[in-house]
Amino acid sequence: MTYTAKYPEPYCKDMFGLPVLMLEHEAPEQFSLLLQQGFFMPVPKVCSLREFLCELVGVCGVYTEKSLQTIFLDGSAVDDIDQATIRPGCRLALSAAMPGLVGATMRRDGYFKRMREGISLSSRQEEETDSEQDISFRIQVRLYNAVGRDLAGLFLHQGIILSSSDLMQFFKSRPDKFFSELKSVKFQSSELTVEQGNLESLNIPEGEVFLRVVSGEKE
Repeated sequence: MTYTAKYPEPYCKDMFGLPVLMLEHEAPEQFSLLLQQGFFMPVPKVCSLREFLCELVGVCGVYTEKSLQTIFLDGSAVDDIDQATIRPGCRLALSAAMPGLVGATMRRDGYFKRMREGISLSSRQEEETDSEQDISFRIQVRLYNAVGRDLAGLFLHQGIILSSSDLMQFFKSRPDKFFSELKSVKFQSSELTVEQGNLESLNIPEGEVFLRVVSGEKE
């Protein structure tokens, strides 16, 4: 199920003080492999998983209920996204329905969820402290299978944090078609021309980078 709603305004304005790489690409879903490997997302304050997905990232409505069939937060399976809390350092994985008995067992509110009670997220997580409530932080996110393809544009529109080495490795593995659909590149507001055989022109320093990818049809 492709996510078709208009993308919301990016909520992270300071980019965590990181160097910013801005791309315009016609097919953000081609970044899905990168998103499966894992990346970091900024979060302005402690919130529920639903608030993070819907109010911040923009994943709402039918897609949230019907297509996000498998969710893990800190290694625990999530059934209720209103009860799950996003707090500093947590790890979030989102997936469509997975095949077989294992997939059926991990599915949100599925018939076989009783079989995984030992790894299900407790309905009562620890309450956040006052010091946690109003500080910005980051979480690790992984997007798998169809969810990665469907939501790549939405997460990349908001912006993600990853290491420059992981990003360059991803670029080096891309076919010519990927670069033919890459319409513009800006690094720290400077326009660059990047082709598959000329990746050195990016000249991204070692360390972390804030990557944002826009696609004209959803802007």
